[in-house]
Amino acid sequence: MTESTTTDTETTEASTSVPTESPVITAPEPVLFRDLIDNATVLAALDAVGFTKATPVQVSSLPLALGGRDLMLQAKTGSGKTLAFVLPMLSLLAATDNTSETVALILTPTRELASQICVVIRSLTKNVEPVCVIGGMSIGGQIRELERDKRVVVGTPGRILDLLRQRELSFRSAKFFAVDEVDEMFSMDFAEDVRAILSRLPDQRQGLFVSATISPKVEMLANNFLTNPEKIVISTPGELMPPVEHLYYEVKGEVTAKANALCDIIETYSPRSAIVFCNTKSDTELVQAFLARRGYDAEFLNSDLNQRQRDHIMTTMREGKLRLLVGTDLAARGLDIESLDLVVNYALPDQPEVYTHRTGRTGRAGRSGRAISLIGPQDFMAWVMIRRGATMEITKQELPTEEEVTTARVAHLHSLLREQGTNLGPKDMQLAVKFLKDAGVDSPTDDLAALVGKLCTSFIEQSASTHRRRLEADKAAEGQPQGEGAAPGNRADDRRPQNRDSDRRGGSNRGGGGGRGGGYGDRRR
Repeated sequence: MTESTTTDTETTEASTSVPTESPVITAPEPVLFRDLIDNATVLAALDAVGFTKATPVQVSSLPLALGGRDLMLQAKTGSGKTLAFVLPMLSLLAATDNTSETVALILTPTRELASQICVVIRSLTKNVEPVCVIGGMSIGGQIRELERDKRVVVGTPGRILDLLRQRELSFRSAKFFAVDEVDEMFSMDFAEDVRAILSRLPDQRQGLFVSATISPKVEMLANNFLTNPEKIVISTPGELMPPVEHLYYEVKGEVTAKANALCDIIETYSPRSAIVFCNTKSDTELVQAFLARRGYDAEFLNSDLNQRQRDHIMTTMREGKLRLLVGTDLAARGLDIESLDLVVNYALPDQPEVYTHRTGRTGRAGRSGRAISLIGPQDFMAWVMIRRGATMEITKQELPTEEEVTTARVAHLHSLLREQGTNLGPKDMQLAVKFLKDAGVDSPTDDLAALVGKLCTSFIEQSASTHRRRLEADKAAEGQPQGEGAAPGNRADDRRPQNRDSDRRGGSNRGGGGGRGGGYGDRRR
């Protein structure tokens, strides 16, 4: 993992972190390229154009990218991000002379940026001729260029999709891709085109997402197309980003308003791991049920579980076998998960100190994190107290729209399909064909049957995994009376002993209450 130039304490904590989960928040001093790169050809090319010292973004990312890691890279414009993905690409291309297959793909939101990247590539190598695939130029000329050398394709989403549909392009042999200025892809409504293009790539490839800002939408897209990405955030001294982003959403007062809002937020942010804090036992069970209905792997943790059951759930969470944990403060005390992405306050605590304690579960050891609070009408007084005692800025957000939630659900299905891969047997295909015919599709195509087969298999495997985990939890519960392990007199998490159904406390009730012009426009060509 790359080193951080934060304080000694922070550096010590970062050294014990998990590299696949932790962002690097750093602004290292420039070093020589020859200290980072072993490839003599690439070093000679850099020397020829006068590049000798690497910028902070290159220092932090190149060792990982050259080692084959997937990256999410955040740095300011002009910080040297282009070389951060071009150099690993050139190192990979050094091993192939086959000009008839595309080995590397670079996606950009604008024509100008695509052209600039091609200029950089040409300045560094005479052996590879990148093809700039953008709108506003002759598609016939671009096809002729592809016929000469397809190894590197740099372009905008609209024209690349055109060439894919015309079968002038194929990414079946691609080994590397980079998406530059990903945040701009969203602002220009290219996200779905990017998703359609990246879905054509083989499972085994290296990818980099590069952006000036990494928003929740960028993370959602990256997590669907990158494998265990390392998140690197480059800041200059005095500009370090806060490790935890604090947000809140206002929700209505209907019984299931909070539960529905929570499910929409979880689907939109798509965290790899999260804890949802409730004030009552009944809320933990309600929330877990809502999340499970949406197809998410979630378990509740409250004082109705004995200590062995709690320990088992905590262990599965720490090992990454459980994605979402719904718990109360008393049941979750002592819980420490290093790689936690998100904390949600489904119901607000009565004290600002508890808010700080809950949200401090994420953003550890230099990692970035996010804390979200759901504010209903019944949370008013608790919210006033927390805002008065808060030392951090808590930013208001709008609840996801139906379109955003639908997009997130599609992303969830894409992730299931990627996890499933292509290992479908004859019985899986027979099941899919039978299912489609029962649904009224008389002659399903092979592609449609394969898609449905993957979804069915993924659903069955997920259900089996959940069943196995619950059997293990039941075994863990054997030999210990129900409720043992909870502190005497505190068995009910709402501090109402033995009162499971009337567990209202503080502000919570059982139901939870609660395109640009010019060279930018080649999107639908």
